[in-house]
This record gives sequence, C-alpha cells and structure tokens, in this order.
Amino acid sequence: MKKRTAALAAVLGAVSGGALVKKVWLEKYRAQKEELADSNRERDLLYTWLLLEQKGANLGEYFAAHSFGTIGILGMNREGRRFYEALRDREAVSAAYAVELDNFSAVHEHMTVYRLGEDPLPPADCIVICDLARVPEKEEALRREFTGEIVTLAEVLAWLLEAHQVKPWDGAIRNWPGG
Repeated sequence: MKKRTAALAAVLGAVSGGALVKKVWLEKYRAQKEELADSNRERDLLYTWLLLEQKGANLGEYFAAHSFGTIGILGMNREGRRFYEALRDREAVSAAYAVELDNFSAVHEHMTVYRLGEDPLPPADCIVICDLARVPEKEEALRREFTGEIVTLAEVLAWLLEAHQVKPWDGAIRNWPGG
C-alpha cells in the first residue's frame, strides 16, 4: 500500500510539475509574441512615415483638415518625440503638452508632461496617441480624462497615405495599418 501511495504521489507530482512548466513556457511564448507584434508595428509605422516624408506629405495637413490647432501627445517615447520634432516650429498646429500613462518619470525639455489619472489635462483640440503597444487600453484610459478628439499616430499617417494617394505600387504597405 505504501508503494502505491508513493507511486501515486510521484505521478501526481510529475503531472503538476509538467503543468507548471507548460504554463511558464506558454507565458514566455505569449510575451515574445506580443513583443514581436510591437516591433512589427513600429517598423511598419516608421517605414510608412519615411515614405510619406519622401512623397512630400506634411503632418500638419491632417490637423489643418480637421481644424485642430492645439494637440496633446500621449507617449513621449521615440515616436512621440519624433512626432513632436516634426511639428515643432514648422506647423500651424501647436503641441501643447505631453501625457503619459505608464511612464510617470517622463520629462520633456520643451513641454509639460501630465500623468494620466493623476493630473487634470488642460484643454486641447485633439490628443494623438503615439504609443504603439496596448493602444486600446490607453485610449480607454484617455477617454475617461479627456473629452476632445483622440487619434493615433497610425491613423494620422493612414489619412496622409489616402490624401496623397500613396498606393502599394508606390511603396505603401498593403492594408496598413489594419493588415
């Protein structure tokens, strides 16, 4: 009887250990898959942005067409800083402030950085989400604090592709940003 109990305990231990290993590997796989998707989104966005610049498109066109004079920028990462630099001193639109959701230590040399959920946001015509990861979650959090228009940087670039009639045969990524 003791041998059966010991054998049963060993089998149950092996099964539970195997389940734990499987769970750890699945979590690792999911994290790597998400990281790869983020990297692909960043590559496609930056490629599209470069293509639009080569075609003579101007970010300010989007904001002028939608009558946005002041904007906020959510996400002062690489894309957010590049976006700000592309608008600064060249456009009729003014980047009024920056917003961060996760990076509460973010600072910027030219703009006030507000903490979403911590600081009240000043008025602006629009906030552009320049983060590429977890965008729906960030948009939802932003909607609780901001009543104006909210767009993503990808939406701005997609609008410019359409406005300048840049097609896949011109170098555009087919079905971007949706595909």
